[in-house]
Amino acid sequence: MNIQYSPGTFHPLIQVGCSSALEVTRLPTRFRLLTGTYVLQVNRCRFNQYAISAVCPNCKVEDETVEHFLLHCSALEQVRAPVMCQIWNLLESMDLTKRVTSPALLAQTLIDWSIIVPNLPSYRDKTLMLEFHIRRLFFHLHTTRYRLYEELSGN
Repeated sequence: MNIQYSPGTFHPLIQVGCSSALEVTRLPTRFRLLTGTYVLQVNRCRFNQYAISAVCPNCKVEDETVEHFLLHCSALEQVRAPVMCQIWNLLESMDLTKRVTSPALLAQTLIDWSIIVPNLPSYRDKTLMLEFHIRRLFFHLHTTRYRLYEELSGN
């Protein structure tokens, strides 16, 4: 999380308000990812007394890390692709795509866009849209991930 802000002010992501009740339901997933408390298989594996695999149970390709969950899991691609296209277009419109030089930096940017987006009044409308799409992405990835878990477990 970007910690370069002045004491007594809100983090840029918290300043972006919610325009509807639906937006409020998307906040917990957003803040868990931002604060590093969103539980993925890598966390379960590390902190569980039983032998649990760190491999993503949905795609079974690689460890379920934050980067994998946000960018690489093939089981979530149908949900991810359309929203990521909108996010990328917004970053392009702000001339910021050249700052995203790796998948790890893209994942970090999704979690906290304030690391690459200047806090300028001219970007205000675009940052509102960016935050809207990122919340939407995280919420859809989260709900799809858990729906797939339930299908795998037969519940």
